[in-house]
Amino acid sequence: MEQRKIRVLMLTTDSEICGTERIILSLLRHIDRSRFEPSLVTLFGPGDLIDAAKEWNVSGVNLKLRDQSFWKGLAAWRRFLREFQPDVIQSLLIHSNLLGRLTVLFRRKIKMLSGISTVYTVEGYGKLYAWLERLTHPLDTLYVVNSELGMDKVLHLIQLPEKKIALVHNGIETSGEDSDPDSIRREVRQEFGLTDSHLVVGLVAQMRPAKRHDLLIQAAAKLKNQFPPLRLLFVGQGEMKSALRDLAIKEGVTDETIFAGYRHDARRILHGMDIFALPSDVEGEPVSLMEAMDAGLPVIAARTGGIPEIVEEGKSGLIFTPKDLDGLVKALSELLSDREKRRRIGQAAKYRIREAFSAERMTAQFEDLYLRCMQR
Repeated sequence: MEQRKIRVLMLTTDSEICGTERIILSLLRHIDRSRFEPSLVTLFGPGDLIDAAKEWNVSGVNLKLRDQSFWKGLAAWRRFLREFQPDVIQSLLIHSNLLGRLTVLFRRKIKMLSGISTVYTVEGYGKLYAWLERLTHPLDTLYVVNSELGMDKVLHLIQLPEKKIALVHNGIETSGEDSDPDSIRREVRQEFGLTDSHLVVGLVAQMRPAKRHDLLIQAAAKLKNQFPPLRLLFVGQGEMKSALRDLAIKEGVTDETIFAGYRHDARRILHGMDIFALPSDVEGEPVSLMEAMDAGLPVIAARTGGIPEIVEEGKSGLIFTPKDLDGLVKALSELLSDREKRRRIGQAAKYRIREAFSAERMTAQFEDLYLRCMQR
């Protein structure tokens, strides 16, 4: 008799495709369809993630909780639950954790696999959310973190029981070798009015305060006289965009700063960069950083979250103390002035990602967690 597939409903907050959403797409692509049947629900956003999931024949719905009444969204959620009948709900961000737990409170046969993709801090998430996590975590079957530091924070700050916590490092779709990387580099640079002589420092991230685009703008202002070809290339959009444009004007680097907006082809744009910099105050295991490393870029990142677990200091990237403008300036200067070092670190970064952070490895670990949930 053929064994029934385990139905896994992936529940996430936003449907705009950024780091966490790319993790979801990787899971949908690689999950073993002979054993598991996946589906997808998002709470907010334009529906991009739902559309992208169709490529892997995954059914889904965007509840559009910001565009319609909460009760209409809740009704759509209930209809989807009745139709799909999930065995496991896997939630990946704050709001989806809470909705998933509320659901299993009334549907106790469903197993709950919660998690979050950044590292908890009271400053970053607030005492209220820490309290809500402690209050509702008994409804979880298992809880997933994606870094060792994340596990430590969940254990000691949120105070979740260790027996419920599982560590699964993020994994990405590693790219093949491009047949003509020089051509792609030229095309990307031409699109943004750049030549091969420019030194392009890039960042792919939502424009939120924690990502610290402002620190990069301030660093560029300090370095522009020493490195006249220096350019910043920001890929992404968000609440800070207007403030960052104003800051670029204030710091005198308007001509050196390019705001590319949200791009579906962000990974292609990486090939037009010389350095990838991520000065965030709060991170988990950032997908954008791993994708940059996979593209062979040398990276500079703040020592926060799971970044030190990805980047081998001095070998596959440079790490500086969060909020340390002088540290960022020093790291940028070190790489901007040494083309051979950029090449060497970029190659080591590519090897690091392909060896330890593949989507296939991540998916296999999640599949084991689905089975563990079903056994509890």
